[in-house]
Amino acid sequence: MRAILTSLGVLLLTACGSSPPTRFYALEPTASTARSSGPDAPIKVDAVHIPSLLDRQTMLRGENHYQLSISSQDRWGADFGDMVRRVLTQDLERRLPAGSVISPNTPAPPDARGLVVDILSFAPDGTRAIALDVEWTLLQGSPARPLVQRSVHLNEPSDGSAGGQAAAMSRLLGRLADQISAAAIGPASS
Repeated sequence: MRAILTSLGVLLLTACGSSPPTRFYALEPTASTARSSGPDAPIKVDAVHIPSLLDRQTMLRGENHYQLSISSQDRWGADFGDMVRRVLTQDLERRLPAGSVISPNTPAPPDARGLVVDILSFAPDGTRAIALDVEWTLLQGSPARPLVQRSVHLNEPSDGSAGGQAAAMSRLLGRLADQISAAAIGPASS
């Protein structure tokens, strides 16, 4: 009997001591159906502002009636703001001709346009979809003046899993890049 109780105790301690595995996710650039003509001046994603709620390594897995669900096992593989900036830059590179987009850490020429993105919300919306609310501004000159300003609301279906969330967020950044690249062609540079 003592051996059985000891075995059960060890089994119980082992079960209590293990935790679910941590899973890491990344955003990825998405394919574009076609490249548009180039803007008058190259574009550099100067800044992506992320709300402090999203500026964390753990994934925000949902919002519902003022209650947040933050996963303890599902995490971003890198800084979320840096990842969004990198992926948005890569998405723009896939949509505009070669040489039209400047990498974030590369110095920009004097005629370059700067893109500032202010993400207001980027999370599951409670309907098995991911919502992206963003305001973006394309700037040029010194001092910088706005050429194009837009407020955008996009949503994308998700399967509800953390991997599905990362994929839907990646698709949303691609759709945002579609809109930015289309708008960047129109304004004339000075």
